[in-house]
Amino acid sequence: MSPSVVALAARLPGRFESKGAQHGLAYPWWIAAIGAGGQVVCAVVATGQRGALLPPEPLALAVVLVLVPLLLQLTLSRWVPWYVDCLFVLTAVYWLMASPAEIPPPENLGPGVAMFLAASATATDGARPGLVATAASCVVVLAGDRVGSQDPNIDMYLLEILMGFVVGYMLRWQMRALAAERSERERERERATLAERQRIAREIHDLVAHSLSVTMLHVTGAKQALVEDADVDDAVAALEDAEQVGRQAMAEIRRTVSVLRTEPSGAHPLPGAEDIDALVAQVRDAGLSVDYAVQGELTRLSPAVGLGVYRILQESLTNVAKHAPGETAAVRVEVGPDRAVLSVRNRRARGSVDPGGSGTSGMAARAEQIGGRLEVGPAPEDPRQWRVDLAVPVTDPQLVVREALR
Repeated sequence: MSPSVVALAARLPGRFESKGAQHGLAYPWWIAAIGAGGQVVCAVVATGQRGALLPPEPLALAVVLVLVPLLLQLTLSRWVPWYVDCLFVLTAVYWLMASPAEIPPPENLGPGVAMFLAASATATDGARPGLVATAASCVVVLAGDRVGSQDPNIDMYLLEILMGFVVGYMLRWQMRALAAERSERERERERATLAERQRIAREIHDLVAHSLSVTMLHVTGAKQALVEDADVDDAVAALEDAEQVGRQAMAEIRRTVSVLRTEPSGAHPLPGAEDIDALVAQVRDAGLSVDYAVQGELTRLSPAVGLGVYRILQESLTNVAKHAPGETAAVRVEVGPDRAVLSVRNRRARGSVDPGGSGTSGMAARAEQIGGRLEVGPAPEDPRQWRVDLAVPVTDPQLVVREALR
């Protein structure tokens, strides 16, 4: 066999599936091959039953008529309409039915061609075209049978054609269900991708905002040490601390962005509740006054809840450093049996803008993810103070649901 013929045969399945997709079909190529093959086999056998195959007689052209729509479907770039298929195939069916068979009637396969036609038209073009093709097939078989042998099993042949319509409709329904499932899966993948991008964006926002705020505090301290006290050693120490914070921030950003890579990058621990003490110490070292107190064990918080509380406190302290750098931030964390509460209070500096924007919205999104309740705004007991109050369950609610479903 010529290599070019083999290459062409190898491309035909993909070409047919591509054309089918443009026509709104999601069938694999082999389903269409079974339908077309069934038509051709039935036509060849029915022609042989009438003694017109070997040696070939004019009736053998019925096989050619059945092959024409298949060849057009394989060669043309556009999808061949169902009514063109019906025109050629039903002409062949009428010719076969009008010619008496030399084998007993129960083995007459002429109506089998019409059965596969009804199934194919219904599966590829829907119920209405399928009903038209089914009705036309029944009429053609009846008309050809009256001209030919008047087969006593004509009722069985009509039932076969109706069964072809039923099988085609089942395939059509299954294809639509499969297409709907694929579409929903694609939408779910897009939603998951968007949620992951938003999560990474929040992580990077928190990291950048916090590191820049702490770095600016160190730079401000170095400037004061040089200008007011002429203390070079303190200035150098403050700048070294700023450099260290910047390097840590860059490392955490690289670690966060690494989840976007396609290759595995290994597991990197994210900060949690046990890192809150270090966060407060880092901000204090940068020059921000923090009144910090903890009641209960931070380690009781689940990893997801601990990360959320850590990030919300980090963003809160960043906002204090940006909007009220000379004020004291009062931080209280209480871990109870079922609920943890984070409270941040600071006096607003004159002329400062209330913290908001993407930072506040990011905190709200984090609180919602871990099943918490967040309140941000002027403190009710003293409008001159700004408050961030967070109440969250100690355990991740999604983890509880997953455990309950086991």
